[in-house]
Amino acid sequence: MDNLAKVYPIHDNLWAIDEAGKTLMYLYAGEKRVLLVDTGFGLTDLKALAASLCPGKEIIVVNTHAHGDHNSGNNQFDTVYVGRMDEPFSYRQMDEEGIRDFWEGFLQDNPRTQGVRIEDWHPGPSRQVIPLTDGDTLDLGGITLEVLETPGHTIGSICLLDRTNGYLFTGDLMLTWEVWGQLESSSALKVYADSLQRLASLQDQVTEIFPAHGVPDNPFGWPLYHLPPRTLTVYAQGTQRIVDGKDVGKPYRHPGSLYVLFEIGGMAYDPKRIGVEK
Repeated sequence: MDNLAKVYPIHDNLWAIDEAGKTLMYLYAGEKRVLLVDTGFGLTDLKALAASLCPGKEIIVVNTHAHGDHNSGNNQFDTVYVGRMDEPFSYRQMDEEGIRDFWEGFLQDNPRTQGVRIEDWHPGPSRQVIPLTDGDTLDLGGITLEVLETPGHTIGSICLLDRTNGYLFTGDLMLTWEVWGQLESSSALKVYADSLQRLASLQDQVTEIFPAHGVPDNPFGWPLYHLPPRTLTVYAQGTQRIVDGKDVGKPYRHPGSLYVLFEIGGMAYDPKRIGVEK
């Protein structure tokens, strides 16, 4: 159980939490409050962890989007914030089939979850979900984060930007492997591309990108929990090439989907949902 959540200090007031080697959460402490970005699978006692790292500070919880590997620990908190377009999905209680699918897909036979039983796992929503809109801000005391609505991986995906320090929290919008833009809950690829173009326009203001998943050694040589700013341009340009018909993907493991790999990461997409006239 001690191996379940590994904590990586990034800066004096910023930590990455690697839960079961499958998902990344972040704690970012200001003078008065601490931001928890996502709640993972909910196997970790996140209140206790936050209290140990940031004693005496109020916790603000924000989900980058409403998927079970990012919000299953929401029931540990009375209030959670999420992008306004994903808010309706944030009240869903995972059913037995969903729990089994997640368990078999992410946690079963995982050396990091030894000693954890599926019977002891109780993912669930928060009592109160508050929608966030583009331009909203989160004040941690001396640190302010801006909400950027970035539909793509889900229609309600958001990023959080600390313009002062250049930190950008991106959820599943870009990763070190192909992102899923082919889901029913994903936006049309043209909309995804527009979100990535918006982020690429901010590249000069970004010093570090913090994604929700990672590998220990990514192609750009950065460690598990963050990506360099030029990832923004790589994703924006690569996705736009698909939208423009300049790149056509290969068959993906999800039936009916295609994928294109970039210099880092890539894009899985539904060729019927490009979102432009042919």
